Amino acid sequence: MKLTTAILPALAFGLAACAHGVHSHDHAMTMSDHGDHPDKLVRAATGEMVDNPFHPVRLLLSNEESAGEVTIYEFLLPPKSPGSPPHTHSLEDEYFYVLSGTLDVLSNGATLRLKPGDFAALNRGHAHMFWNGSDTPTELLMTTTGSSFEAFMASAAPRLAEARPANAEEAGAVIGQLAAEHGIIISMDQMPTEAARFYAPPPPPEPEQE
Repeated sequence: MKLTTAILPALAFGLAACAHGVHSHDHAMTMSDHGDHPDKLVRAATGEMVDNPFHPVRLLLSNEESAGEVTIYEFLLPPKSPGSPPHTHSLEDEYFYVLSGTLDVLSNGATLRLKPGDFAALNRGHAHMFWNGSDTPTELLMTTTGSSFEAFMASAAPRLAEARPANAEEAGAVIGQLAAEHGIIISMDQMPTEAARFYAPPPPPEPEQE
């Protein structure tokens, strides 16, 4: 719609009225409730890398920087690699937006393949998982509500380093316990057949030839 010269003064007056509180919306209360969190710009290939045992993760916005509302990550999944096991959140929702490559997800009991530009809301109370079953890397944005999941991500690598698990099964038990502490229940019985091979422990090394 093209704004005419006659409309512009009225528009300016309306904006000024909003700014001076003519309308009843209490914006000042909203700002005070959430506190001050300044704007943030993260340039490409910069930002804080999360010490994550699963796959490369870059923290774009912490819950503290969003007044406790959301955490935003960039995930990089190598070809044919796991993302997460089947799990259910009780404290947060997760939102996925695929930037490049493809992302396989378990949602509502079905497996789906997301492509660049696709979005998925994987909400609390519903079992879901994600992985990269393709031959190319996958890049995506992942947003979580609240702050519990960010605390889980930050604790995973230190907890594994402290526990020093001897094998993949022990490592899984450590992560499962940590997840439960943050209201996340892992349910391996819901693993889709097409994803199982990416989560299997590596085969034992062959004995050396004498």
